[in-house]
Amino acid sequence: MLDTVQTRDTYTLPTIISVTRAKRLIAGCKRQGKTVGLCHGGFDLLHPGHVKHFESAKKQCDVLVVSVTSDRFVTGRKGQGRPIFSDALRAYMIASLRMVDYVVITDVKLGVDVIAALQPSLYIKGPDFMAKQTPGITAEREAIAAVGGTMAYTKDPKLSTTEIIDFIRKS
Repeated sequence: MLDTVQTRDTYTLPTIISVTRAKRLIAGCKRQGKTVGLCHGGFDLLHPGHVKHFESAKKQCDVLVVSVTSDRFVTGRKGQGRPIFSDALRAYMIASLRMVDYVVITDVKLGVDVIAALQPSLYIKGPDFMAKQTPGITAEREAIAAVGGTMAYTKDPKLSTTEIIDFIRKS
């Protein structure tokens, strides 16, 4: 993983916030009648598919929050050698995008935990998740409904980080 001891201090922006601050911010935005969207994932090796997903997500909400999965859970899900970039670097890159309002690094395994903690208006996934009926997706749909929110989807073509990394490694 690409990281240094100074990463957390060097690569930071005011829009990278704690989960505690995000909870307060989201609650305040919702009280003001704003729609708060949440995208959650590893977002390792940021690529044009991620950027397009965030652009499309932002069109559906007033405030876009992106939850970046911590390193240990990306490694657990994707295996040794992942993530390519540390959670601090991934958060920094995403926070640098103009359509993203806030970024949080979450140290939880499942999106349902992030939904329960942050309670967004919308939980926004890519189109490849629209028809999926996996236990994880079903749990996310139930979690967003339980906090009074709605599941939403973008319509952009999927690009896979894993496929990009595999292509680079084979080249």
